[in-house]
Amino acid sequence: MYIKWLKWMVVLGALAVAGLRVGVWSIDSLPTPQAAKLPARPPIALADLEQALDAEFAPVVKDGLLKESTGCGVAIGVIDHGNRRVFNYGAARRDSIFEIGSVTKTFTGLALAQLAEQGKVRLDEPVRPLLFADIAAGPAGTEITLLDLATHRSGLPSVPDNLDPKDPSNPFADYDHTALHEFLVSHGTARPADAKYLYSSFGIGLLGYALAQRAGVPYAQLVETEITGPLHMNDTVFALSPEQKQRLMQGHGAGLDPVNAGLREGGIFAGAIGAKSTVEDLLTYLDANLHPERYAAGAAPGSPGATIPAAFALDHQIRGTVKQNTEVALVWLFNLQSGRFEHGGTTPGYTAHVEFAPEQDRGIVVLYNRMDEQPGQERFVDRVAENINELMSGRPAARIDFISGNDPALVALDEFESDL
Repeated sequence: MYIKWLKWMVVLGALAVAGLRVGVWSIDSLPTPQAAKLPARPPIALADLEQALDAEFAPVVKDGLLKESTGCGVAIGVIDHGNRRVFNYGAARRDSIFEIGSVTKTFTGLALAQLAEQGKVRLDEPVRPLLFADIAAGPAGTEITLLDLATHRSGLPSVPDNLDPKDPSNPFADYDHTALHEFLVSHGTARPADAKYLYSSFGIGLLGYALAQRAGVPYAQLVETEITGPLHMNDTVFALSPEQKQRLMQGHGAGLDPVNAGLREGGIFAGAIGAKSTVEDLLTYLDANLHPERYAAGAAPGSPGATIPAAFALDHQIRGTVKQNTEVALVWLFNLQSGRFEHGGTTPGYTAHVEFAPEQDRGIVVLYNRMDEQPGQERFVDRVAENINELMSGRPAARIDFISGNDPALVALDEFESDL
């Protein structure tokens, strides 16, 4: 029963937050409850956004999802034409650390771009020989490549069918090289002839593991060398230091119950789900996506810092269609209508949303210490990001104090109220 639940949770979280929403992408038959939009008002500049957000969040902090008794908080970051602001509500603080779940995947895509720009891998390189030379090669031109993995066109499932964790609180820790070999021998390493976009946490985890094998270092060290080091993102890590553990937000389940989260590293799945970060670090990451040249200044020729601009350009190239109005780059999803690159993440105790719009020169981060992923329900972090975009654009804004009738938090909030 636990394995069935675990696989459902991973698949649900993965499908839901490729920067998108469950109700749109994996469970189309379920309607997504929506609150009425607030009336349009003149566009709000970043310098004036705090006052507007304080008003938006006041009912949420007083009686809603962020009331003091929940222990929950939201950290929000906005960067606009190089200027950044951070806003914290509920229990969150400016330096609070959150699990970011599948947002980790975007680092794996960028690591692929970095190694490709440095001539250490090719995008069209088959993944099999990087990991298991003893597995027989498929027919020429059919083997799963690094690019197939990065664009979710490998045909691999989101979770391998031989995942059988010994420790339910750390389900991916013991999925090792041997288990991976067994799966690939059974499944094969050929890409389906009609491979379509199929979101695969396993596929991105496999990509990160393969890149680490080529680099000859653990995945976490690869990310530090190629990305977080050059960008000075010192709080974006896979294993927390004692000091960072003190700043880790307590995770909460969908029903607002505290969960033991934040200390898992992900094992072979690290490149898909394992990172922890802060709103400040992720704002730096979005700024680097928008203006990578700033982070290459002074870098030694041939160093990871020097290849950052070219790697970001490769990372953002559109590689195919997901569905109408949505295309895929290296991991990132690109919304044609809004002009935004987006990704999100969900773990048992946290939810995250990141986006950046090159034409607007704007990026938004929303981090929440609650697992907020329900079929047919818009995630709170997505609604907050939508609200900010609409406030700054002068369009009718999404209400962030809205709670869907099927949200488990409603029952918990009623219980908190009755206990007073």
